[in-house]
Amino acid sequence: MKIAKILSVTVLATGLGLAGVFAGPITTQAEAKSTLKTFPKSFRHNWYASAGKRGNAIKFTAKKAAMRYDTNTEFTQFQLHARKLPIHKIKNTNKWSWMYATKHHGTIHIKPWGTMQTLPLEGSYRVKTKTYKNHKIKVLQNVSGGQVNSSYYTTKKLAAHFNK
Repeated sequence: MKIAKILSVTVLATGLGLAGVFAGPITTQAEAKSTLKTFPKSFRHNWYASAGKRGNAIKFTAKKAAMRYDTNTEFTQFQLHARKLPIHKIKNTNKWSWMYATKHHGTIHIKPWGTMQTLPLEGSYRVKTKTYKNHKIKVLQNVSGGQVNSSYYTTKKLAAHFNK
Protein backbone atom coordinates (compact mmCIF):
# COMPACT_ATOMS: atom_id res chain seq x y z
CA MET A 1 0.00 0.00 0.00
CA LYS A 2 2.81 2.39 0.90
CA ILE A 3 4.68 1.49 -2.30
CA ALA A 4 1.56 2.19 -4.39
CA LYS A 5 1.10 5.63 -2.79
CA ILE A 6 4.76 6.53 -3.23
CA LEU A 7 4.69 5.34 -6.84
CA SER A 8 1.50 7.29 -7.63
CA VAL A 9 2.87 10.47 -6.03
CA THR A 10 6.11 10.08 -8.03
CA VAL A 11 4.21 9.54 -11.30
CA LEU A 12 1.94 12.51 -10.56
CA ALA A 13 4.87 14.80 -9.73
CA THR A 14 6.77 13.71 -12.83
CA GLY A 15 3.70 14.21 -15.01
CA LEU A 16 3.08 17.70 -13.65
CA GLY A 17 6.72 18.57 -14.11
CA LEU A 18 6.67 17.53 -17.77
CA ALA A 19 3.36 19.26 -18.33
CA GLY A 20 4.83 22.45 -16.93
CA VAL A 21 7.77 22.19 -19.34
CA PHE A 22 5.51 21.66 -22.37
CA ALA A 23 2.95 24.27 -21.34
CA GLY A 24 5.59 26.87 -20.50
CA PRO A 25 5.84 30.22 -22.21
CA ILE A 26 6.60 30.13 -25.93
CA THR A 27 9.39 32.45 -26.96
CA THR A 28 9.64 33.96 -30.43
CA GLN A 29 12.42 35.71 -32.25
CA ALA A 30 12.92 39.25 -31.04
CA GLU A 31 11.97 42.15 -33.28
CA ALA A 32 14.73 44.37 -34.61
CA LYS A 33 15.34 47.46 -32.49
CA SER A 34 16.89 49.58 -35.25
CA THR A 35 17.22 49.74 -38.99
CA LEU A 36 20.20 48.35 -40.88
CA LYS A 37 23.51 50.15 -40.50
CA THR A 38 24.94 48.58 -43.67
CA PHE A 39 23.61 46.59 -46.58
CA PRO A 40 24.28 42.83 -46.46
CA LYS A 41 27.39 41.64 -48.32
CA SER A 42 25.28 39.70 -50.79
CA PHE A 43 23.74 43.00 -51.96
CA ARG A 44 27.03 44.87 -52.46
CA HIS A 45 27.47 44.69 -56.19
CA ASN A 46 26.59 46.39 -59.45
CA TRP A 47 23.24 45.11 -60.70
CA TYR A 48 21.87 45.60 -64.22
CA ALA A 49 18.31 45.23 -65.47
CA SER A 50 19.19 45.74 -69.14
CA ALA A 51 22.25 46.16 -71.31
CA GLY A 52 23.55 49.44 -72.63
CA LYS A 53 24.52 52.80 -71.22
CA ARG A 54 20.96 53.88 -70.54
CA GLY A 55 19.54 50.72 -68.98
CA ASN A 56 18.29 50.57 -65.39
CA ALA A 57 21.02 49.68 -62.90
CA ILE A 58 21.64 49.69 -59.16
CA LYS A 59 24.94 49.89 -57.27
CA PHE A 60 25.05 48.86 -53.62
CA THR A 61 27.99 49.59 -51.34
CA ALA A 62 28.07 49.19 -47.56
CA LYS A 63 26.28 52.49 -46.81
CA LYS A 64 25.24 53.83 -50.21
CA ALA A 65 22.98 52.86 -53.03
CA ALA A 66 23.00 54.45 -56.45
CA MET A 67 20.37 53.97 -59.12
CA ARG A 68 20.22 54.76 -62.81
CA TYR A 69 16.65 54.87 -64.10
CA ASP A 70 14.42 56.44 -66.76
CA THR A 71 17.09 56.28 -69.50
CA ASN A 72 19.51 58.53 -67.60
CA THR A 73 23.24 57.99 -68.04
CA GLU A 74 24.16 59.15 -64.53
CA PHE A 75 23.55 57.44 -61.22
CA THR A 76 21.56 59.10 -58.42
CA GLN A 77 23.09 58.31 -55.01
CA PHE A 78 21.26 57.68 -51.75
CA GLN A 79 22.81 57.43 -48.26
CA LEU A 80 21.79 54.67 -45.86
CA HIS A 81 21.14 55.91 -42.30
CA ALA A 82 20.32 53.86 -39.22
CA ARG A 83 17.55 54.80 -36.81
CA LYS A 84 15.73 53.28 -33.88
CA LEU A 85 12.47 51.45 -34.34
CA PRO A 86 9.53 51.98 -34.21
CA ILE A 87 9.51 55.02 -36.45
CA HIS A 88 7.05 57.66 -35.29
CA LYS A 89 8.08 61.00 -36.73
CA ILE A 90 11.11 62.21 -38.58
CA LYS A 91 12.52 65.60 -37.64
CA ASN A 92 14.79 66.10 -40.65
CA THR A 93 12.50 65.54 -43.65
CA ASN A 94 14.50 67.68 -46.06
CA LYS A 95 17.16 65.00 -46.55
CA TRP A 96 15.90 63.77 -49.92
CA SER A 97 18.99 61.62 -50.58
CA TRP A 98 18.72 59.72 -47.28
CA MET A 99 17.06 56.33 -46.87
CA TYR A 100 16.75 53.58 -44.31
CA ALA A 101 16.42 49.82 -44.67
CA THR A 102 14.91 47.05 -42.56
CA LYS A 103 15.22 43.29 -42.88
CA HIS A 104 12.06 41.20 -42.80
CA HIS A 105 11.59 37.53 -43.82
CA GLY A 106 14.66 37.40 -46.06
CA THR A 107 14.00 40.66 -47.88
CA ILE A 108 15.45 44.12 -47.40
CA HIS A 109 12.85 46.91 -47.36
CA ILE A 110 14.25 50.25 -48.54
CA LYS A 111 12.29 53.41 -47.71
CA PRO A 112 12.92 57.16 -47.98
CA TRP A 113 13.96 59.09 -44.88
CA GLY A 114 11.07 61.52 -45.00
CA THR A 115 7.45 60.92 -45.86
CA MET A 116 7.25 63.77 -48.36
CA GLN A 117 9.70 62.25 -50.85
CA THR A 118 9.43 59.44 -53.33
CA LEU A 119 12.39 57.18 -53.80
CA PRO A 120 12.87 55.34 -57.10
CA LEU A 121 14.81 52.70 -55.19
CA GLU A 122 11.98 52.18 -52.71
CA GLY A 123 10.74 48.60 -52.34
CA SER A 124 11.63 45.14 -51.11
CA TYR A 125 14.69 43.38 -52.48
CA ARG A 126 16.12 39.89 -52.11
CA VAL A 127 19.07 38.02 -53.62
CA LYS A 128 18.31 34.62 -55.14
CA THR A 129 20.29 32.21 -57.30
CA LYS A 130 19.42 31.02 -60.77
CA THR A 131 21.02 28.39 -63.01
CA TYR A 132 22.40 29.62 -66.33
CA LYS A 133 24.47 27.25 -68.53
CA ASN A 134 25.03 24.93 -65.55
CA HIS A 135 26.38 27.78 -63.40
CA LYS A 136 24.71 29.41 -60.42
CA ILE A 137 24.30 33.16 -60.85
CA LYS A 138 23.01 35.73 -58.36
CA VAL A 139 19.84 37.66 -59.12
CA LEU A 140 18.60 40.74 -57.25
CA GLN A 141 14.81 40.72 -57.27
CA ASN A 142 12.46 43.59 -56.51
CA VAL A 143 9.48 41.83 -54.92
CA SER A 144 6.02 42.91 -53.86
CA GLY A 145 3.37 40.63 -52.40
CA GLY A 146 5.36 37.50 -53.24
CA GLN A 147 5.65 38.43 -56.93
CA VAL A 148 8.83 39.57 -58.66
CA ASN A 149 8.46 43.06 -60.17
CA SER A 150 11.91 43.27 -61.73
CA SER A 151 15.19 41.34 -61.77
CA TYR A 152 18.73 42.70 -61.78
CA TYR A 153 21.79 40.68 -62.84
CA THR A 154 25.50 40.99 -62.11
CA THR A 155 26.51 41.69 -65.73
CA LYS A 156 24.94 43.54 -68.63
CA LYS A 157 25.25 40.42 -70.80
CA LEU A 158 23.16 38.36 -68.36
CA ALA A 159 20.62 41.17 -68.09
CA ALA A 160 20.30 41.34 -71.88
CA HIS A 161 19.83 37.56 -72.05
CA PHE A 162 17.14 37.28 -69.37
CA ASN A 163 15.28 40.54 -69.98
CA LYS A 164 14.55 40.18 -73.69
